[in-house]
Amino acid sequence: MFGIYIHIPFCRTVCPYCDFVRERVDGAAPDAYVDAVCREIERFEGPEAAGSVFFGGGTPSLLRPESLERILGTVAHRFRLDSPEITLEANPDDVTAPLARAWRDLGVNRISLGVQSFDDAVLRALGRRHNADRARDACALVAAHFENWSMDLIFGARPVEAWWPTLDECMRLDPPHVSAYGLTYEAGTPFEKRASEALDQERALRLYEEAEVALAAFDHYEISNFAKPGFAARHNLIYWRNEAYAGFGTAAFSFVDGVRARNLTDTRAYMQEPGKKSESLRLSDHEIRVETLIQHFRLREGLLKAYYRRRFGVEARADFCPQLDALCARGLIEEDKGAFRPTREGFYLNNEIGIALV
Repeated sequence: MFGIYIHIPFCRTVCPYCDFVRERVDGAAPDAYVDAVCREIERFEGPEAAGSVFFGGGTPSLLRPESLERILGTVAHRFRLDSPEITLEANPDDVTAPLARAWRDLGVNRISLGVQSFDDAVLRALGRRHNADRARDACALVAAHFENWSMDLIFGARPVEAWWPTLDECMRLDPPHVSAYGLTYEAGTPFEKRASEALDQERALRLYEEAEVALAAFDHYEISNFAKPGFAARHNLIYWRNEAYAGFGTAAFSFVDGVRARNLTDTRAYMQEPGKKSESLRLSDHEIRVETLIQHFRLREGLLKAYYRRRFGVEARADFCPQLDALCARGLIEEDKGAFRPTREGFYLNNEIGIALV
Protein backbone atom coordinates (compact mmCIF):
# COMPACT_ATOMS: atom_id res chain seq x y z
CA MET A 1 0.00 0.00 0.00
CA PHE A 2 1.32 3.43 -0.98
CA GLY A 3 0.94 6.17 1.62
CA ILE A 4 0.64 9.95 1.53
CA TYR A 5 1.96 12.11 4.38
CA ILE A 6 1.13 15.82 4.56
CA HIS A 7 3.03 17.96 7.06
CA ILE A 8 1.32 20.96 8.65
CA PRO A 9 4.16 22.67 10.54
CA PHE A 10 2.12 25.26 12.49
CA CYS A 11 1.32 25.33 16.21
CA ARG A 12 -0.29 27.92 18.48
CA THR A 13 2.25 27.00 21.15
CA VAL A 14 5.52 25.14 20.63
CA CYS A 15 5.96 22.28 23.08
CA PRO A 16 9.44 22.43 24.65
CA TYR A 17 10.12 18.69 24.16
CA CYS A 18 9.19 18.57 20.46
CA ASP A 19 11.93 18.38 17.82
CA PHE A 20 9.66 18.16 14.77
CA VAL A 21 9.81 20.96 12.19
CA ARG A 22 7.21 23.44 13.40
CA GLU A 23 6.62 27.14 13.99
CA ARG A 24 4.19 29.21 16.00
CA VAL A 25 1.17 30.95 14.49
CA ASP A 26 -1.69 32.80 16.15
CA GLY A 27 -4.47 31.62 13.87
CA ALA A 28 -5.11 29.00 11.23
CA ALA A 29 -2.54 27.47 8.88
CA PRO A 30 -1.80 30.15 6.23
CA ASP A 31 -3.50 29.96 2.84
CA ALA A 32 -0.12 30.45 1.12
CA TYR A 33 1.12 27.24 2.69
CA VAL A 34 -1.98 25.33 1.58
CA ASP A 35 -1.39 26.67 -1.95
CA ALA A 36 2.18 25.37 -1.89
CA VAL A 37 1.18 21.92 -0.66
CA CYS A 38 -1.45 21.64 -3.38
CA ARG A 39 1.06 22.63 -6.05
CA GLU A 40 3.49 20.01 -4.80
CA ILE A 41 0.83 17.29 -4.85
CA GLU A 42 -0.27 18.25 -8.37
CA ARG A 43 3.32 18.02 -9.67
CA PHE A 44 4.16 14.72 -7.97
CA GLU A 45 5.64 12.08 -10.26
CA GLY A 46 5.15 8.61 -8.90
CA PRO A 47 2.51 6.01 -8.07
CA GLU A 48 -1.04 6.68 -9.18
CA ALA A 49 -2.88 4.90 -6.35
CA ALA A 50 -2.74 5.34 -2.58
CA GLY A 51 -4.35 3.64 0.39
CA SER A 52 -3.71 6.11 3.19
CA VAL A 53 -3.44 9.85 3.82
CA PHE A 54 -1.95 11.16 7.07
CA PHE A 55 -1.99 14.81 8.16
CA GLY A 56 0.82 15.25 10.71
CA GLY A 57 2.51 18.19 12.33
CA GLY A 58 2.77 20.54 13.92
CA THR A 59 -0.93 20.83 14.45
CA PRO A 60 -3.06 19.77 11.47
CA SER A 61 -6.22 20.64 13.43
CA LEU A 62 -5.28 24.29 12.77
CA LEU A 63 -6.34 23.82 9.15
CA ARG A 64 -9.59 25.58 8.36
CA PRO A 65 -12.16 23.12 6.96
CA GLU A 66 -11.99 24.82 3.56
CA SER A 67 -8.20 24.39 3.53
CA LEU A 68 -8.50 20.73 4.47
CA GLU A 69 -11.13 20.29 1.76
CA ARG A 70 -8.83 21.85 -0.82
CA ILE A 71 -5.89 19.61 0.06
CA LEU A 72 -8.02 16.47 0.10
CA GLY A 73 -9.56 17.46 -3.23
CA THR A 74 -6.11 17.88 -4.73
CA VAL A 75 -5.07 14.46 -3.37
CA ALA A 76 -8.20 12.85 -4.82
CA HIS A 77 -7.54 14.49 -8.20
CA ARG A 78 -3.91 13.34 -8.32
CA PHE A 79 -4.25 9.86 -6.77
CA ARG A 80 -6.68 7.01 -7.12
CA LEU A 81 -7.74 6.39 -3.53
CA ASP A 82 -8.84 2.86 -2.66
CA SER A 83 -10.95 2.88 0.54
CA PRO A 84 -8.27 5.06 2.16
CA GLU A 85 -7.53 5.53 5.82
CA ILE A 86 -7.43 9.33 6.24
CA THR A 87 -5.90 10.41 9.56
CA LEU A 88 -5.77 13.89 11.06
CA GLU A 89 -3.65 14.68 14.12
CA ALA A 90 -5.55 17.00 16.45
CA ASN A 91 -4.84 19.00 19.58
CA PRO A 92 -7.55 18.65 22.26
CA ASP A 93 -7.85 22.45 22.46
CA ASP A 94 -9.00 22.60 18.84
CA VAL A 95 -11.72 19.96 18.94
CA THR A 96 -15.30 21.19 18.79
CA ALA A 97 -18.45 19.37 17.69
CA PRO A 98 -18.83 21.47 14.50
CA LEU A 99 -15.18 20.95 13.60
CA ALA A 100 -15.35 17.20 14.24
CA ARG A 101 -18.43 17.00 12.01
CA ALA A 102 -16.63 18.99 9.30
CA TRP A 103 -13.61 16.65 9.41
CA ARG A 104 -15.87 13.62 9.15
CA ASP A 105 -17.94 15.12 6.33
CA LEU A 106 -14.77 15.92 4.37
CA GLY A 107 -13.70 12.28 4.46
CA VAL A 108 -11.39 12.11 7.47
CA ASN A 109 -12.05 8.73 9.08
CA ARG A 110 -9.40 8.56 11.78
CA ILE A 111 -8.31 11.11 14.42
CA SER A 112 -5.03 10.93 16.32
CA LEU A 113 -5.60 12.99 19.47
CA GLY A 114 -2.57 14.41 21.29
CA VAL A 115 -3.75 13.96 24.88
CA GLN A 116 -0.31 13.12 26.37
CA SER A 117 -1.63 13.06 29.97
CA PHE A 118 -4.74 13.46 32.12
CA ASP A 119 -2.75 15.15 34.88
CA ASP A 120 -2.64 18.96 34.89
CA ALA A 121 0.82 19.11 36.48
CA VAL A 122 2.23 16.84 33.79
CA LEU A 123 0.57 18.87 31.04
CA ARG A 124 2.07 22.07 32.45
CA ALA A 125 5.49 20.43 32.62
CA LEU A 126 5.14 19.40 28.97
CA GLY A 127 4.09 22.90 27.92
CA ARG A 128 0.76 21.70 26.55
CA ARG A 129 -1.98 24.30 25.93
CA HIS A 130 -4.86 22.09 27.14
CA ASN A 131 -5.70 20.82 30.61
CA ALA A 132 -6.99 17.42 31.67
CA ASP A 133 -10.67 18.40 31.56
CA ARG A 134 -10.27 19.73 28.02
CA ALA A 135 -8.59 16.46 27.02
CA ARG A 136 -11.52 14.46 28.43
CA ASP A 137 -14.02 16.63 26.56
CA ALA A 138 -12.07 16.28 23.32
CA CYS A 139 -11.95 12.49 23.65
CA ALA A 140 -15.71 12.38 24.12
CA LEU A 141 -16.31 14.60 21.08
CA VAL A 142 -13.97 12.59 18.88
CA ALA A 143 -15.49 9.28 20.02
CA ALA A 144 -18.97 10.62 19.22
CA HIS A 145 -17.99 11.39 15.61
CA PHE A 146 -15.35 8.77 14.75
CA GLU A 147 -15.31 5.02 15.23
CA ASN A 148 -11.57 4.98 14.52
CA TRP A 149 -9.45 7.24 16.70
CA SER A 150 -6.22 7.09 18.63
CA MET A 151 -5.08 8.56 21.93
CA ASP A 152 -1.43 9.64 22.17
CA LEU A 153 0.16 9.48 25.64
CA ILE A 154 3.63 10.32 26.98
CA PHE A 155 5.23 8.61 29.97
CA GLY A 156 8.26 9.79 31.92
CA ALA A 157 7.21 13.40 32.56
CA ARG A 158 7.01 14.60 36.12
CA PRO A 159 5.24 13.91 38.38
CA VAL A 160 5.99 10.36 37.29
CA GLU A 161 3.37 8.87 39.59
CA ALA A 162 0.64 10.44 37.45
CA TRP A 163 1.20 7.79 34.76
CA TRP A 164 -0.99 5.08 36.29
CA PRO A 165 -4.03 7.41 36.83
CA THR A 166 -3.59 8.56 33.22
CA LEU A 167 -3.74 4.94 32.08
CA ASP A 168 -6.86 4.41 34.20
CA GLU A 169 -8.52 7.41 32.54
CA CYS A 170 -7.44 6.17 29.13
CA MET A 171 -9.17 2.83 29.75
CA ARG A 172 -12.32 4.57 31.01
CA LEU A 173 -12.53 6.57 27.76
CA ASP A 174 -11.99 3.36 25.76
CA PRO A 175 -10.16 4.48 22.60
CA PRO A 176 -9.73 1.82 19.90
CA HIS A 177 -6.02 2.70 19.56
CA VAL A 178 -3.39 4.00 21.99
CA SER A 179 0.15 5.22 21.32
CA ALA A 180 2.41 5.41 24.39
CA TYR A 181 5.77 7.11 23.97
CA GLY A 182 8.58 7.75 26.42
CA LEU A 183 9.50 11.39 26.97
CA THR A 184 12.77 12.30 25.24
CA TYR A 185 15.09 15.26 25.75
CA GLU A 186 16.12 16.00 22.18
CA ALA A 187 19.06 18.16 21.12
CA GLY A 188 18.00 21.62 20.00
CA THR A 189 14.85 21.72 22.14
CA PRO A 190 14.36 23.62 25.42
CA PHE A 191 14.19 20.24 27.14
CA GLU A 192 17.79 19.55 26.12
CA LYS A 193 18.91 21.70 29.07
CA ARG A 194 16.78 19.55 31.38
CA ALA A 195 18.24 16.22 30.28
CA SER A 196 19.37 15.55 33.86
CA GLU A 197 15.68 15.09 34.72
CA ALA A 198 15.35 12.12 32.37
CA LEU A 199 14.40 8.84 34.03
CA ASP A 200 16.95 6.08 34.12
CA GLN A 201 16.28 3.16 31.82
CA GLU A 202 14.98 0.86 34.54
CA ARG A 203 12.41 3.40 35.76
CA ALA A 204 11.30 4.15 32.20
CA LEU A 205 10.96 0.42 31.52
CA ARG A 206 8.71 0.01 34.56
CA LEU A 207 6.39 2.75 33.24
CA TYR A 208 6.34 1.04 29.85
CA GLU A 209 5.44 -2.24 31.55
CA GLU A 210 2.61 -0.46 33.38
CA ALA A 211 1.20 0.51 29.98
CA GLU A 212 1.45 -3.12 28.84
CA VAL A 213 -0.50 -4.24 31.91
CA ALA A 214 -3.20 -1.57 31.58
CA LEU A 215 -3.60 -2.22 27.85
CA ALA A 216 -3.40 -6.01 28.08
CA ALA A 217 -6.73 -6.38 26.26
CA PHE A 218 -5.27 -4.58 23.24
CA ASP A 219 -3.03 -6.04 20.57
CA HIS A 220 0.43 -4.65 21.36
CA TYR A 221 1.21 -4.72 17.67
CA GLU A 222 4.16 -2.31 17.62
CA ILE A 223 6.64 -1.24 20.27
CA SER A 224 4.71 1.91 21.23
CA ASN A 225 1.28 1.11 19.80
CA PHE A 226 -1.75 -0.82 21.03
CA ALA A 227 -4.94 -1.48 19.07
CA LYS A 228 -8.24 -3.26 19.31
CA PRO A 229 -8.84 -5.75 16.48
CA GLY A 230 -9.09 -3.96 13.15
CA PHE A 231 -7.79 -0.62 14.43
CA ALA A 232 -4.03 -0.83 13.81
CA ALA A 233 -2.76 2.33 12.10
CA ARG A 234 -2.69 1.38 8.43
CA HIS A 235 -0.59 4.38 7.42
CA ASN A 236 2.06 3.82 10.08
CA LEU A 237 2.29 0.16 9.09
CA ILE A 238 3.67 1.41 5.76
CA TYR A 239 6.64 2.90 7.65
CA TRP A 240 7.09 -0.16 9.84
CA ARG A 241 7.11 -2.41 6.78
CA ASN A 242 9.55 -0.10 5.00
CA GLU A 243 7.18 0.39 2.09
CA ALA A 244 6.72 3.40 -0.18
CA TYR A 245 5.17 6.75 0.69
CA ALA A 246 5.23 10.35 -0.53
CA GLY A 247 5.64 13.29 1.85
CA PHE A 248 4.26 16.74 1.06
CA GLY A 249 4.94 19.94 2.96
CA THR A 250 7.85 21.45 4.85
CA ALA A 251 10.57 18.91 5.76
CA ALA A 252 8.37 15.95 4.75
CA PHE A 253 10.18 12.70 3.93
CA SER A 254 9.39 10.44 0.97
CA PHE A 255 10.49 6.93 0.08
CA VAL A 256 9.68 6.22 -3.56
CA ASP A 257 11.41 3.83 -5.98
CA GLY A 258 14.25 3.21 -3.53
CA VAL A 259 15.00 6.92 -3.01
CA ARG A 260 14.65 8.53 0.41
CA ALA A 261 14.27 12.29 0.10
CA ARG A 262 13.35 15.23 2.30
CA ASN A 263 11.71 18.51 1.36
CA LEU A 264 13.18 21.89 2.23
CA THR A 265 13.09 22.36 6.00
CA ASP A 266 12.40 26.11 6.02
CA THR A 267 8.71 26.85 5.46
CA ARG A 268 9.24 30.10 3.57
CA ALA A 269 11.76 28.48 1.26
CA TYR A 270 9.40 25.53 0.81
CA MET A 271 6.51 27.81 -0.19
CA GLN A 272 8.69 29.38 -2.86
CA GLU A 273 9.78 26.00 -4.26
CA PRO A 274 7.34 23.31 -3.09
CA GLY A 275 8.73 19.85 -3.69
CA LYS A 276 12.38 20.90 -3.83
CA LYS A 277 14.52 18.49 -1.83
CA SER A 278 17.00 19.38 0.87
CA GLU A 279 18.43 15.87 0.69
CA SER A 280 18.01 12.81 -1.47
CA LEU A 281 19.62 9.38 -1.24
CA ARG A 282 19.20 6.33 -3.43
CA LEU A 283 19.42 3.27 -1.20
CA SER A 284 21.12 0.12 -2.39
CA ASP A 285 19.10 -3.07 -2.55
CA HIS A 286 21.04 -4.36 0.47
CA GLU A 287 20.27 -1.22 2.48
CA ILE A 288 16.56 -1.58 1.72
CA ARG A 289 16.63 -5.21 2.85
CA VAL A 290 18.42 -4.33 6.11
CA GLU A 291 15.99 -1.51 6.85
CA THR A 292 13.06 -3.79 6.06
CA LEU A 293 14.22 -6.24 8.73
CA ILE A 294 14.88 -3.49 11.26
CA GLN A 295 11.45 -1.95 10.77
CA HIS A 296 9.58 -5.27 10.81
CA PHE A 297 11.18 -6.15 14.13
CA ARG A 298 9.32 -3.18 15.64
CA LEU A 299 6.16 -5.19 14.97
CA ARG A 300 4.82 -8.01 17.13
CA GLU A 301 4.10 -9.99 13.94
CA GLY A 302 7.76 -9.62 13.02
CA LEU A 303 8.98 -10.49 9.54
CA LEU A 304 6.81 -12.97 7.70
CA LYS A 305 9.03 -15.26 5.64
CA ALA A 306 6.55 -15.32 2.75
CA TYR A 307 6.49 -11.49 2.70
CA TYR A 308 10.27 -11.26 2.43
CA ARG A 309 10.37 -13.95 -0.25
CA ARG A 310 7.62 -12.25 -2.26
CA ARG A 311 9.23 -8.82 -1.99
CA PHE A 312 12.87 -9.71 -2.60
CA GLY A 313 12.73 -13.06 -4.39
CA VAL A 314 14.90 -14.90 -1.84
CA GLU A 315 14.59 -16.28 1.67
CA ALA A 316 15.52 -13.95 4.54
CA ARG A 317 18.01 -16.55 5.74
CA ALA A 318 19.79 -16.40 2.39
CA ASP A 319 20.56 -12.74 3.07
CA PHE A 320 20.91 -12.62 6.86
CA CYS A 321 21.49 -16.11 8.23
CA PRO A 322 24.37 -15.24 10.65
CA GLN A 323 22.61 -12.14 12.00
CA LEU A 324 19.28 -13.90 12.46
CA ASP A 325 20.90 -16.85 14.22
CA ALA A 326 22.82 -14.51 16.52
CA LEU A 327 19.66 -12.58 17.42
CA CYS A 328 17.82 -15.83 18.13
CA ALA A 329 20.71 -16.99 20.32
CA ARG A 330 20.56 -13.72 22.29
CA GLY A 331 16.83 -14.15 22.83
CA LEU A 332 15.91 -10.95 21.00
CA ILE A 333 13.98 -12.68 18.21
CA GLU A 334 12.46 -16.11 17.76
CA GLU A 335 11.80 -18.17 14.65
CA ASP A 336 8.90 -20.38 13.72
CA LYS A 337 7.78 -21.93 10.45
CA GLY A 338 6.27 -18.71 9.13
CA ALA A 339 8.17 -15.78 10.64
CA PHE A 340 10.98 -14.23 12.63
CA ARG A 341 9.44 -12.29 15.53
CA PRO A 342 10.80 -10.07 18.30
CA THR A 343 10.55 -11.55 21.76
CA ARG A 344 9.38 -9.52 24.74
CA GLU A 345 13.06 -8.81 25.41
CA GLY A 346 13.40 -7.79 21.78
CA PHE A 347 10.70 -5.16 22.26
CA TYR A 348 12.51 -3.79 25.31
CA LEU A 349 15.93 -3.81 23.63
CA ASN A 350 14.84 -3.10 20.06
CA ASN A 351 17.82 -0.86 19.30
CA GLU A 352 20.06 -3.86 19.89
CA ILE A 353 18.33 -5.65 17.00
CA GLY A 354 19.03 -2.75 14.66
CA ILE A 355 22.67 -2.55 15.71
CA ALA A 356 23.17 -6.27 15.13
CA LEU A 357 21.62 -6.10 11.65
CA VAL A 358 23.58 -3.02 10.59
